[in-house]
Amino acid sequence: MVRLPGWLAAVLLLAALPSLAQTASDRIVEVVRYECANELGRREVTLFGNGTIRLRDGEIGKEAMGLYELGPRELEAYLNRLTEVDLSRLDRLERGVEGSWIERCDLILNLPGRELQVFHFGRYDSLPLDLSRVVRVVEELGTKVKDIKKLADELPVDYDPRPGDVLKRADGELYRIITFTMDKRGIELEGVRTPITLFVLRDRIRREFVELVSRSGKRDF
Repeated sequence: MVRLPGWLAAVLLLAALPSLAQTASDRIVEVVRYECANELGRREVTLFGNGTIRLRDGEIGKEAMGLYELGPRELEAYLNRLTEVDLSRLDRLERGVEGSWIERCDLILNLPGRELQVFHFGRYDSLPLDLSRVVRVVEELGTKVKDIKKLADELPVDYDPRPGDVLKRADGELYRIITFTMDKRGIELEGVRTPITLFVLRDRIRREFVELVSRSGKRDF
């Protein structure tokens, strides 16, 4: 085993820090976010730098949520489709039909090698061709996530959580209830397939999970 001098080890560690920081930041950086909302609800499609697609849809404050993970090649392909369209010359968009029930949309693009771009328009506005192309690509990303509205109704309305229950989250991952917090308002869950611990407020359990898979002792995983 070769021991490096302390100063050299420090230099090598500092050299590695940018790439480590970039990897971590990719998980939280929003590359694209497209949101349309009115008084009845909203639908949001977000693409993160690590390839995660998040879809939120439903009544504001009670949206169902689903996730989908793009592979590296698929992510690169979508980024190429988004960056090949030049929106730099778009300035002010003409406003279309407006009203309390008409959805207003925000499209935020933070694409690699591009300046941040933000567009505001109505759901049924007549958009420039290039902007329409980008919107179609983003809407296509949203279709990667399964039908979260259907899944959101699968957890029984009268469901009473208890230790040992195995629940399915919107992204398909399974979690087992371990225990409750001292005040009984929080629930501790542990991943069945992955070593992840979650804490969820009891009154939000139906927003986070979509199905009761099993109760203790009924099924092995």
